[in-house]
Amino acid sequence: MTASGYNNQQSDIRIASSIIQLAIQDNTDAIATMFKQFLPENESIQLVQYLGLQGLWGFGTHEFACLTDRRIADITVGRFGKITYQDGYLEHINSSFIFQPSKLKLYLTVGVLFSIPLFSFISLLPLFEFVGAFIITLILFGLALILLPLAVQWYYRFNKCGIVIAVRGGIPIYIFTNRRLLTRANTLCRYMTISREERIKLRGVV
Repeated sequence: MTASGYNNQQSDIRIASSIIQLAIQDNTDAIATMFKQFLPENESIQLVQYLGLQGLWGFGTHEFACLTDRRIADITVGRFGKITYQDGYLEHINSSFIFQPSKLKLYLTVGVLFSIPLFSFISLLPLFEFVGAFIITLILFGLALILLPLAVQWYYRFNKCGIVIAVRGGIPIYIFTNRRLLTRANTLCRYMTISREERIKLRGVV
């Protein structure tokens, strides 16, 4: 099964960069196009959303969510063509949580990263001339800038931000959400709850 904007060759799943760029702008048609490759043709999409960038621009992963009449799904688009798809049937959802971690740990993580060059300059100054210590510190500062995207991703790996959905008989679905877009996550969670109740009533599931 193929959808507009996709190029499928054997097991390789590719999303056209033009589609991704539109989807990042929360273009609902583009996001729906991304999900249609994974969904049955007779499944109705009710809500799609772009939920932000995990990490820094150019280095992080983009998160997209989709609610249909049968399931909740998410797609993560990362670097070098990495694509992750996950879903769960509505009637199998046991509970859901929305997390908003404190920024303090993030600030401390970044602060520790950039304090290393400063302390290195202070400790190296008695051993080298000012110019030598400055050059070494400048190199360490550059390394800290390179490692900054990894530090941000490491922070969010251990500090969830967004929706965590417990699915009966499956692995939990984690949909990352930028802090400024948590209202979208709240909307998605609310509609998901309503759709789940309707689905259970329709199927007669207890």
